[in-house]
Amino acid sequence: MDRLASHQHATSLGQHDQFRPVKHMLRLHDIRRSYAQIGQAGLGRYRRQKLRLSASAAGAASFEQPPRGSTPSVSLAASLEPTAASRAVDVQLSPSPAPSPPPASLSSASPSVPFQPIARFRLLNLSAPITWTYMLSYMAFMLIMPITALLQKASMIPMATFIARATEPVAMHAYYVTFSCSIIAATINCVFGFILAWVLVRYKFPGRKLLDAAVDLPFALPTSVAGLTLATVYGDEFFIGQFLQSLGIQVVFTRLGVIVAMIFVSFPFVVRTMQPVMQEIQREMEEAAWALGASRWKTFVDVVFPPLFPSLLTGTALAFSRALGEFGSIVIISSNFAFKDLIAPVLIFQCLEQYDYVGATVIGTVLLLISLTMMLAVNQLQSFNQRFKR
Repeated sequence: MDRLASHQHATSLGQHDQFRPVKHMLRLHDIRRSYAQIGQAGLGRYRRQKLRLSASAAGAASFEQPPRGSTPSVSLAASLEPTAASRAVDVQLSPSPAPSPPPASLSSASPSVPFQPIARFRLLNLSAPITWTYMLSYMAFMLIMPITALLQKASMIPMATFIARATEPVAMHAYYVTFSCSIIAATINCVFGFILAWVLVRYKFPGRKLLDAAVDLPFALPTSVAGLTLATVYGDEFFIGQFLQSLGIQVVFTRLGVIVAMIFVSFPFVVRTMQPVMQEIQREMEEAAWALGASRWKTFVDVVFPPLFPSLLTGTALAFSRALGEFGSIVIISSNFAFKDLIAPVLIFQCLEQYDYVGATVIGTVLLLISLTMMLAVNQLQSFNQRFKR
């Protein structure tokens, strides 16, 4: 019956081709109803999906583009009468790229009311002001105000006192231990972090996802727990610590333990910085270099490593900054003795325990200035990386 009704309706439209395929025939028996509002975007969607609506001539003409200057939103509230041939309105998929003009035979058989334009209201877009307000408020309360308070308190200290406390022998040795251990830890992470990122990106092996997830463990693990774990592993009670002590290597309560703790907490930065860049490198470039006669080492040095170098510098700088401010794990694994393995963050904590707020403020300000310098250096490396990609 549906095919017969479709053929009758096609015949009434002047389309006598019986073998033309008709897909997704929809018969709407209840046509005496008011249709919802149809905007210009909705009508364009009918055209993009190559749908043809068989209605009256006046109603179908309203689907055409409105004249310039008219309201783009229209409302179909017409009570369409069914045709005598099919007594229904057929909505069918048509393979034609554009809707065919309605025949004149329907204009006399089905009178209708054309679309009536209605008013359209637009709300103000408040997403940008709300976003900027939230961002500036968060930055002000969580970052700018604490830094400003520290600098303001440091500015109340006389300059001679500030320089004298900042250059004390204990403070200078703490700076030396902090920076030397941070540089060593960042260098080790630069090498082994690059190797691990290369293995995770280039090779498929059982347990790769587990190893990839374990890289982020220092991010989730509290630093005090990390220090306690490292002190247990490299102490006298564990076989690794006993083996190292048999070789004459003492890790816990020495400067070597400080380096191990810094390596542990800053290791993920190099890996996570290198992985996205390695994934973007196309293997076709390496294959082209091999086809031109380059060896694997030559291909790595001249083709693969140059795009990775800026990201490697950025990850190393981030690892150095993280190791520079580590406190929780080092305070457990080191002896915290002056002129031995005392670092600057632990020295600040000792000044606060002795109610020496001036010394804590001075040393904290020095570390803050150093951290800001490192932040600017990291931003410069990132901008260099962006320019290199372009």
